[in-house]
Amino acid sequence: MKAGAEPDVKGRFSPDDLEFVLEVISKGTGAHDYGQKLRVYAAAKVPVHLIADPYVGRCHVYVHPKDGGYGTQITADFGEPLDLTDTVLGLVLQTDRFPRD
Repeated sequence: MKAGAEPDVKGRFSPDDLEFVLEVISKGTGAHDYGQKLRVYAAAKVPVHLIADPYVGRCHVYVHPKDGGYGTQITADFGEPLDLTDTVLGLVLQTDRFPRD
């Protein structure tokens, strides 16, 4: 969430307040996570969307939301560092301890 983000009267935050979403897929939701959810977050202009897939041992990072999709995708195997220094996160994410199923 962005610094200073406040929930509305129902306790919900605005999609505009999201800076980063991390999804860890499950066998039953994988198609939904890579499909509809990815498009929804892109349409909401969430700057960084990361999908961790423990079944293939790979991360997919989507950045630069535009026209209901993402302009850039970064893929890394578990164990490889993910350089996210040029995103709103400004960090390198270590994936060497991500569990595999």
